Amino acid sequence: MPNGGRTRGGQQEMTRAVAEAVEDGEHLLIQAGTGIGKTLAYLLPAVMSGKRTVVTTFTKALQDQMVETDLPFLAAHIDQVAGRTLTFAEVKGWSNYLCLERLHQIRSAKSQGQIDGIAESAPENEIKQILDWASGTTSGDKADLNFVPKSSSWRAVSVSSQECLRSDCPHVATCFPMQARQRAATADVTVANHALYAIDLRVGGALLGEHELVILDEAHQIEDSFSDAFGFELTGARFQWVADLARRLLGQDPRVNRVAELGKQLTQNMRDHGAARVHTGEAAHLSKTLELAESRLEALLAATPPEVDDEDLARRRKRLISSGRALQEDVQAARLYLAGPSALALVGWIEFSDGRQPVLKLAPIDIASELEEYLWTKRVAVLTSATLPANIVERLGLSESNPRLKTVDSPFDYENQTFLYCPTHLPDPANEHEAWMAAVHEELASLLTAAGGRTLALFTSFESLNAARDYLSSHVDLPVLCQGEMPERRLIEKFAATSEASLLATRRFWQGIDVPGPTLSLVVIDRLPFPSPSEHLIKARSVGANPLGWWKVELPIGATRLAQGAGRLVRREDDYGVVAVLDPRLATQSYRSQLLEALPPMRTTNDPKEVERFLRNLNEGTEAP
Repeated sequence: MPNGGRTRGGQQEMTRAVAEAVEDGEHLLIQAGTGIGKTLAYLLPAVMSGKRTVVTTFTKALQDQMVETDLPFLAAHIDQVAGRTLTFAEVKGWSNYLCLERLHQIRSAKSQGQIDGIAESAPENEIKQILDWASGTTSGDKADLNFVPKSSSWRAVSVSSQECLRSDCPHVATCFPMQARQRAATADVTVANHALYAIDLRVGGALLGEHELVILDEAHQIEDSFSDAFGFELTGARFQWVADLARRLLGQDPRVNRVAELGKQLTQNMRDHGAARVHTGEAAHLSKTLELAESRLEALLAATPPEVDDEDLARRRKRLISSGRALQEDVQAARLYLAGPSALALVGWIEFSDGRQPVLKLAPIDIASELEEYLWTKRVAVLTSATLPANIVERLGLSESNPRLKTVDSPFDYENQTFLYCPTHLPDPANEHEAWMAAVHEELASLLTAAGGRTLALFTSFESLNAARDYLSSHVDLPVLCQGEMPERRLIEKFAATSEASLLATRRFWQGIDVPGPTLSLVVIDRLPFPSPSEHLIKARSVGANPLGWWKVELPIGATRLAQGAGRLVRREDDYGVVAVLDPRLATQSYRSQLLEALPPMRTTNDPKEVERFLRNLNEGTEAP
């Protein structure tokens, strides 16, 4: 390999398995332990097969690693050894990119002393920052911003694929998402996320193009991420968006105001209902509002002039028709769901997003048949992860395909390098929540102090994270970073560069985070990460699998999440440290064996003194016992 390298037996074993499956045209599910080097192990045989390949991941961190490190490394090797050029591209969902037409409209309104209607609800300082950044960016990618914009701000400067004007846009030649797709269309390897790939399946490959091979990394997330992508959501903001587009064409036409009013009415209905599952045959106020929405949207679209002379208004008209029709279709599907039992096997729920704005979400409960129709029968698939759920073949509809199954164990010496610590003296979080949380804060402070920082603390909720942050700020004299303070990539970089820092984070950081070396010697997990009552889609699957739904659906998910979180600790052969699970149920409940089987073979202890001594030795540079 270029610049040398070292032989990894597990990586070679995985490479052979992938190459054989691709050559034989068979699906492969491969669980590859941490340290295998699985990304190169599947990329190399994919590239050498000559088949056009799409690689999908769940986390953006893994996408970035692939595009910035792994694929350039592989391209250099192939060029040096085979004299062949490897091309690759990264594609994200349409709304991840700046829309140049939206920027033009905002700047045009601003030059006339006006405020663009769609940007009106966004913080003015954030819009200014985005405009300044837009003048110099070459990617238009939201991830390249140096701050995290509110959803209202980014919504003002981006559009969905349904709202894009495509060839009718005057900026089509320099359109950021169009350029990304053009690069992908001719690339040997295209990197995307699960959600975009799911949408591509639905539209027959129009987004990512024809390909013979798909590699689904972080495959334990496929069911949830594909279900979300196959579903849809309704918000008051979608009605406001349509009304804002229409106002420039129809002025103060009462039909415009009626649609805007419906957005407010829907928002209020959702607030009244609260964050909870929405059952069919219930939520009469929501049903009535959606019934009105269907007729009012139809009236608004019927009032839209068939032609306009002004080019800017003509583009707004096209976007209005596209957005309005898409909204109508989702309203109809939601009405059908709320009316009662139907052929639509959906689950609906309300949650509160950025700025505490309510969202009505609907998603399919089961995606197995859809995956079988649009994916498993169309091309070869390799599914991989450090931890694959025990029931993944059944859940994803792969049983009829009879896929190959393989496990490649991690090369790391967990028994000598790590401790799994479970403080059994803590209260049970399910029965004594307040007492447990107070004890967790004291335990976390003691562990963090012993480790000298260098801690990734993973929480199952923002409420728990915020409470821990407040406690640590007055009890620990070490730098503490928190999720949400800055863009994720910058946050991880700062954590890795600050030796005494600790990072507090929630679910987004339980996977795809790679911080090798002495910067990280302690991973703390506040409680067993079983699905919460607010994860309505998983709960619906669990009910559908009764009488053993919790054991068949929720326990495997909890085990996989726990393993993913624990997997953040050891990232290379000379890493030492502790995984502390501050939930005594790991040591006491009847399901503990299923959880422990999903974890690496670490030494176990419930003795806080033993663990703190081990962490202090690491912090002081003493050889680990």
